[in-house]
Amino acid sequence: MPLRDLGFTEEQERAYRSLLGDPYRAAAQLVPEAGSPRSRREALDRLVEFGVARADEAAPSGVSPLDPTVAVGELIERTEDDLHARLRRVGAVRAEVPELAAIYAGRRRDADEPAAGPVTGVEQLDDVRAVRERLAELSFFTRNSVYTVQPVATGDAEAAAASRPLEQRSTRRGLDVRVIYPASALALPSLRAAADEGTAIRFSDQPLERMIILDERVAVVPQDPGGTGRGALVLRQAGLLSGFLRLFHGLWREAAELPGEQADPGPDEQDREVLRLLAEGVTDENAAKTIGVSVRHLRRRVARLMQRLGADSRFEAGAEAVRRGWL
Repeated sequence: MPLRDLGFTEEQERAYRSLLGDPYRAAAQLVPEAGSPRSRREALDRLVEFGVARADEAAPSGVSPLDPTVAVGELIERTEDDLHARLRRVGAVRAEVPELAAIYAGRRRDADEPAAGPVTGVEQLDDVRAVRERLAELSFFTRNSVYTVQPVATGDAEAAAASRPLEQRSTRRGLDVRVIYPASALALPSLRAAADEGTAIRFSDQPLERMIILDERVAVVPQDPGGTGRGALVLRQAGLLSGFLRLFHGLWREAAELPGEQADPGPDEQDREVLRLLAEGVTDENAAKTIGVSVRHLRRRVARLMQRLGADSRFEAGAEAVRRGWL
């Protein structure tokens, strides 16, 4: 692993590796490219600041290395903590985006531009560009799930590919991504790659109409089911949304899984550890730290476990894991 990922400069990393190999070298040998004794001293002092070496007047260079198993391990943990803290701060900035967007919308909104109101909970978008922009905005704020019905067939590879960016961004963020295709789409070459990236895919023999549901809080559906080029409706009205959710979950339960998969071999040791920590109520952040992965990786793993268990929530996943003897 390049130590520069932990904050070392190239010069500091070479000096540290040399110090580990021979702690009795002088400073000039450890940092031969430094232009002055002062710059050599600064490079070695930086190793002490990192916590991988200690000041040692008896050593020729003035520093001695600490056990890297402990010292570098602690440095990695500090770096991870800093990254997690930065991620939380960056995530908090999302709360500012609606206000910025409102300022922008207020500047450019025409008097006749349709908008979602608190009464209707329905926003009308009249062209493809507006639909794409709104989907990009909505997906930015999506935290948990993306449910999609794609009524495309084998010959509609271009239409299927259009939704791939949203799916890829969502799976990379560890969201629960589910897509229902018609059985006629089985031969689409992109589906296997999407499944390998973490998208849950199923196929239905029933008539399908396009929809996207984000976080079970907002749905995007075509104005005209016969043609997506005529714009879309963005629905937040609870009564309408609950109907689309029931429709999606009903289709999902009846749909067939992507064929060609091997029989589920059961959980591995890390899967069991993840399920155990979640069952004990451990937060995602602490669970990720316990098993040595990022929070995003942990959430992707939880989403895959929920998919394997056929669960719509973590509670259901825990109950099903117990029933199967996984816990």
